[in-house]
Amino acid sequence: MMGLSFIRRLKKSSGWAGSLSVLFLVCSLAYGGSALEYWKEAQQLYNQGKFDQALELYAQGLRLEPQHQRACEIYNNRGLIYCAQEKYLNALKDFNKALELNPEDSELYYNRGNAYRALSRVEQAIIDYTAAIQLDPLNALAYNNRGNLYFEKGNMGNAEADYTKAIQYNSKDTVFYCNRGHLYRSSGYFDRALLDLDKAVELNPYNAVAYHYRAMVYFDKGNYKKAKADMDEAVRINPDDPELYCSRGDICRAQGYYDWAVADYTKAIQLSPNYASAFNRRANAYFEEGRPMEAIQDFTKAIALNPRFALAYYNRGNTHLELGNYKDARKDFSQVISLNPSYYKAYYKRGNLHFIQGNNAQAIDDCNRAIELNSLYRDAYKLRAKAYRAQGKIGQAKEDLKKVEELGGIPEADEIGGFNIFD
Repeated sequence: MMGLSFIRRLKKSSGWAGSLSVLFLVCSLAYGGSALEYWKEAQQLYNQGKFDQALELYAQGLRLEPQHQRACEIYNNRGLIYCAQEKYLNALKDFNKALELNPEDSELYYNRGNAYRALSRVEQAIIDYTAAIQLDPLNALAYNNRGNLYFEKGNMGNAEADYTKAIQYNSKDTVFYCNRGHLYRSSGYFDRALLDLDKAVELNPYNAVAYHYRAMVYFDKGNYKKAKADMDEAVRINPDDPELYCSRGDICRAQGYYDWAVADYTKAIQLSPNYASAFNRRANAYFEEGRPMEAIQDFTKAIALNPRFALAYYNRGNTHLELGNYKDARKDFSQVISLNPSYYKAYYKRGNLHFIQGNNAQAIDDCNRAIELNSLYRDAYKLRAKAYRAQGKIGQAKEDLKKVEELGGIPEADEIGGFNIFD
């Protein structure tokens, strides 16, 4: 999800310098000429990226006149700088002080909401964005950012409503169309997604994110040619974004162009050496290309970078299974279950290993769990039928095969044990 940075918030008007100059001018009226020079220096330091020095000037100003009538703006601007420095707890303190001085300022709630969001305090962020909207019902940025949080929480209805409000109040912001288009894609509404992303590209032909999101919609629709063209454009616009190379690698991999895919994943790793997902994706390409040992190495690297990367364990487990390394495969599938107990496919895979090794009771236990988590998981019923048949429990095996047929599968009689479900 593409959120709005704190810098973007300061650029809402004419850039940081423009936003802050209002404060400097007002302060000059109170302090006199020397104060004007004082704040001009702060602005220059800020524009040079010398945040610590700029912050010190704000602190000195507050020490001189802590009850200054414009202290609210000073706290707000200092909070924004802290956000830019990712010092979000410091930012919260300043936004809190600003709100004590002016509890009716929509922008202050918006800014504090951003700080809460950065600290993953989602509910507090939503409360602040809502307060910002109540005070300023036309605050498109607050609608957008609240929509982002609803999206992350899986509340698609509220997210769509907020993105739509953001677009209603600012129909020229390409970010809002990108976010709603991304939501539509995630919900399977590909045509709606394309309408929004086409509009985003129209508004800003140099928006790499819009091309990226649209490429993934085309990818989902199976239009790999258009997907690749959009990803090429995204990479051309922003050649230093490792995620763009990974997405283009996914498109190439889906078409069996493994050399191209590996090249893109490798570029992503060069740009971001700690990018665990890039190693995982390159490993998948190696595995599908028939290079399992290289796949194992990359899956292992992904896990080293992110020890809680359940999908990398799952993929490495599949590779070990393919190589006949049953002990290592079982360890990996068990680790997946430990990290994500609701991932039903890991139970099925471990159950399959138990069945291969003749542990039918354990295979049935794992299939039971997979079916509890996903009652439509046809493969688990089929595997459980095999395990029941191996135990001589023909009646239970037949019941599972009937379920396989109900779910649209064709029972493999020879594989199950030579009996027909209609006997």
